[in-house]
Formats: sequence, structure tokens, C-alpha cells
Amino acid sequence: MIDLLTLILGIIIALIATFCTNIGVALQKKGLKEGLPELNLERGVGDFGKNFLKYFKNKSWAIGFFLGIIGWIPFVIAQGMVGIIVVQPLQSVGLIIMVIIASKMLDEKISVIEIISIGMLIVAPFFIAFSGISNTQINLNAFVLPFLIFLSILFLFIILFILIERKLSDKKLNGLFKVTIAALFFSIGGMFANILAQAYYDASINIISPFGWAEVLFGIFWFEYFHLWVFLSLYGLLLFNFIGIIFQNIGLQKGKAVVLWPIQCSINLIVPVMGGFLIFNQSVIMMPLFILALTMIIIATIILSRFQAGLEESN
Repeated sequence: MIDLLTLILGIIIALIATFCTNIGVALQKKGLKEGLPELNLERGVGDFGKNFLKYFKNKSWAIGFFLGIIGWIPFVIAQGMVGIIVVQPLQSVGLIIMVIIASKMLDEKISVIEIISIGMLIVAPFFIAFSGISNTQINLNAFVLPFLIFLSILFLFIILFILIERKLSDKKLNGLFKVTIAALFFSIGGMFANILAQAYYDASINIISPFGWAEVLFGIFWFEYFHLWVFLSLYGLLLFNFIGIIFQNIGLQKGKAVVLWPIQCSINLIVPVMGGFLIFNQSVIMMPLFILALTMIIIATIILSRFQAGLEESN
């Protein structure tokens, strides 16, 4: 049972994380609208890298990028304190921030049906929390096989989405596909965050000491099982979130942040929850409430996807 002080502190830290994340995305979108070159992976690594480096010269985008990176620190801390079931619904509060910023800073027009759909995506995570999903239970000695299987499934979906996008002659859903792929990479990064929290606890690392930082960053005790997972999960988190940022920005170039970001957040919520059932021994007490939340997310995502398709068709 979480004590009241820990719960309050965890909620505050989680809100700091969601503020950083959503403001960071808004600033990245603002930078993209200021004439940054288009990112295109199909033109080769050299061309992509050259254009991507120019992004860091844009003040708005660079601040947004680093705010997003910084936001992961309080997110992982809050997750370790109060659990993902408390933290994840609070992330949806950030969608309210995104709606306000998108209309004020980005001058994005928001229709009534879009507001209703976004409202459904804001409410759905709270239904998931109230459905009684248990907190993550990770047995680092037994989770490897189901984790690798689920990871392989996600990679298959990523490859499938990339192939479908390339084969479609109609590019109206290009932005949607890109943020979907980004969300899957972010979801993988989120699972590594879960593993990192558990491995850090099992390895009994004193992060306050300089030697503790060396254990985490450089895997000094990589030959010990729990230290190995601390090392692997840390860099897995960083790698997959960085790839997610790349696809996220490619997607944001194609459409409204207020449409694409809620879709991405919803996928970021559902995929780790499904992974929790299959990998981390999570369970649901009130399945009808969970199904209702999932249905709301699917309906709202379909509606917002149609708006995104129409937007790209008009460009």
C-alpha cells in the first residue's frame, strides 16, 4: 500500500513529467513551422543526418527536444514511486495542455468533434486506472522469453506499417502512420523503463554515489545479472525513445499536433498495458470498464485519423 505522502509526491512528479513532455512536443511543432527542412529517411542516412542536425540550431525545437528528454526523468521516478497505473492517467492531463497550446501558440484550428474526441482520449486513461489493473510485477529471472516474444510482435507491426505506408499510392495518412510507428518505439522504451526500475531495485545500486552512476551508465558490473539489466534497459530506453522522437517529428511535419499527439499518447497507453498482461503479470479486476476505455480510444482515434487524412489531402 502506498502511503499518502509518497502518493502526493509521486503525483506531483508525474505532473512535472507531463508538463515537460507536452510543452516539449508543442515547441518542437513550433520549430517545424519555422522553416526546418523535411526529414526523410528514404533519401539516405547522410541527407537525413545533415537535416536533423539543423534542427538543433532552431531555438524552439531544441528547447522542446531537451524538455522531452528531461521529462523522462521525473516520469521514471514517479513510476517507481506510485506505479504506472497512477502515472499514466496523469499523462493524459497533458492533452489539455496540448489543446490550449495548439490553439494559442501554434494557431491550429480545433473543431467541436475534435475536442470531443480528444476529451474521450483524456477520460479513457482514468477509466483504465479505475478498472483495477494491478501494478507491474517483474520477475527478472523469468520475464525474458515473453518479453522477447512481445518485442518481436511490436517490431513486426513496425515493419508492417512501414511497408504499407510505402506501398500506398495515397499519402493522406502519412503523418498518422509515422506517429503510430513513433508510438510503438516509445512503448518499447516505456517497457525498458519498467525493467530499469525493477533491475535498479534488485541490483541495490546507490545512485547517489559516483560509483553508483558508473554502475548504471557504464555497466561496471555487467557480469552480474541484475546490473546487466540496469545497463541494457537504460540504453534500450534511450535508444528507442530517440528513434521515437525522429518518427514523431516526421509525423508532426504532416499534420496538426493537436490531432496526432493524442493518437500517439493513446497508443503509448494501450501497448504497454497489453505488454503488462503478457509480460509483467498484470491483471484487470473490472474488465467491462477496461473494454469501455479501449472502445473510447479506438473510436476517438478513428475520428481523429479521418480529420488527419482530410488535412493532408488539403495540403
